[in-house]
Amino acid sequence: MPIDPLDPRRTALLIMDVQPGIVALYPDATETYFTRLSKLADAARVAGVQVIYVVVSFRPGHPEISPRNPGFSRVKEDDRLVDQRVHASVAPQPGEVVVVKRRVSAFSGSDLDIVLRSHDIQHLILAGIATSGVVLSTLRQA
Repeated sequence: MPIDPLDPRRTALLIMDVQPGIVALYPDATETYFTRLSKLADAARVAGVQVIYVVVSFRPGHPEISPRNPGFSRVKEDDRLVDQRVHASVAPQPGEVVVVKRRVSAFSGSDLDIVLRSHDIQHLILAGIATSGVVLSTLRQA
């Protein structure tokens, strides 16, 4: 059975967790990574694919983080994820959606599902700083 080509109008590229505070945790995130990610975003735009950014962020004081959450509890100590900026080399273009999430998956604690349904998005292309984190968790919930 042949695979139908993706309809770019019903496809979105999710660029996830590419924030200075998170990127700093990955010393292997080189300029090559950002160059490739920027080219991917540009190609998606040219093809008519919607580019959506997903950032993880918490309010001051981190009321969304339980002391029983060992992964995010460390975040409370250094206030790293209050800053919602996307890394400058792949910053959103005017009019592109930026979704704020509160957990590892882009769907948990965010309005991503509403955004995707509102734009009749049926296909996702996932790009993120951690394949075993945000990308895999988002894929599981898609």
